[in-house]
Amino acid sequence: MTSSVGSATSNATSNLATTLGVNTTGGNLNSSLTGNSSATSNAGSAIDQLANISQQLSQIQQQADSSKVQSFEKDTRDVQFDNNATARDAGRLTQNKTRLNVISSLAKGDSVDVFKFSVTTSAATKLGALSPSGDDASIHYQVFSKSSGKLVADSDSGAGDANKAYQKLQNGTLQLNKGDYVLRISRAKGADTQNAKEFQYAVQLSQGTYTQDYDLVEKAYRQGTDDPFGLSSTGSTALTNLVDGLSTSYSFINSLPAIGTDATSKLNGALYDALF
Repeated sequence: MTSSVGSATSNATSNLATTLGVNTTGGNLNSSLTGNSSATSNAGSAIDQLANISQQLSQIQQQADSSKVQSFEKDTRDVQFDNNATARDAGRLTQNKTRLNVISSLAKGDSVDVFKFSVTTSAATKLGALSPSGDDASIHYQVFSKSSGKLVADSDSGAGDANKAYQKLQNGTLQLNKGDYVLRISRAKGADTQNAKEFQYAVQLSQGTYTQDYDLVEKAYRQGTDDPFGLSSTGSTALTNLVDGLSTSYSFINSLPAIGTDATSKLNGALYDALF
């Protein structure tokens, strides 16, 4: 495995240099570019871009030369009611240590999937998303802060700053701070409004290199067989999350001003409107 990736990296560097007419014998791509005036003249402003590519290739080589990557896989079952309390756990993301992979699908009749993950180190983070069926534009990806509920990144082109953050996340340049996050995957606006089609997808989260690879493979919810909240299929985790959510809500309500104050009246009115 190591030799194959290392060979591929070397070949990629060689092919790239050959295309540009650069001789890399006896030196790396960067030194060859700066030492060959003809190549520098031809490449022009592309030198900086090539240096960046060379750096990425070096990272691949570093990954290939590292100790053997450990792989872990966990199966889970989709739920009928997707929300933060029933979110499936994708794992803990640690810089230069772990990589998280989620493989699932929006089955027929399923409008949204929700997963959670923890970031243990504040660092530049990369999110890769792929739909094997070629329906990438039909799937909507969102990342939320679990504690505040704030939208961090959004694949919707109309999401403003959240979309800019998503583009950085795709490029691996978005700084995600240490904490808990929610990954929400749904059908894009206007895509299959009847939920009649299945959209397969895979999402990958990483912070640099990794030595541990975690796969979360989710199977479709079975009507009439599986627990709609996932309590029986995931053991006590989902139940714990549900209890924690109720406890948080109870603590929040207890922290409200005394009944009769303006703030309480406004909040009660908002809750009434939302519920009824």
